[in-house]
Amino acid sequence: MSKINLIVGFVVVSALGFLFHFAYDFIGLSGLKVVFPQNESIFEHLKTFIFPALIYMIIDIIVTKERYNIFSSYISGIIVASIFMIAGYFTYSGIIGMNIDWVNILIFFICVAIIFYYRYKKITLFEGSNSVIAFIVYLVIIEVFTFYPTDINLFKELPTQCLIGFSLNLPH
Repeated sequence: MSKINLIVGFVVVSALGFLFHFAYDFIGLSGLKVVFPQNESIFEHLKTFIFPALIYMIIDIIVTKERYNIFSSYISGIIVASIFMIAGYFTYSGIIGMNIDWVNILIFFICVAIIFYYRYKKITLFEGSNSVIAFIVYLVIIEVFTFYPTDINLFKELPTQCLIGFSLNLPH
């Protein structure tokens, strides 16, 4: 992957992630919650980079015609980025006791960067058919918890708070 392709991919996935964040509210079709975040929970925000990265992965594979470890590196990057988003959010918000929008946005950009770092270096957690199995299992987990979230903070919609700590509770 060339550095230009890396930068273009980062920008495209980031822009799509921004659009995905608001798409469910704008379109309003309940069937779209399988792809677009339906609320402000951390779990739903995973969809802001998972599905845009998968779209870009398909384009990348078609355009570059590279085959060696591309799928595996994207899937590995998406899984590591998902872990980073969850751990990063709960670590910082647990330490300071609040949710800060600009930090959440920074975490999102770091997640997208993780995906493309794995793609650029062709780092894989899974080889061959194992990456396909990991991909299918991961998507099944995402979709099951989309429709059947449990009662833990990962799935709870969180209020938007400013740095000084008051809740805005703005409609979105």
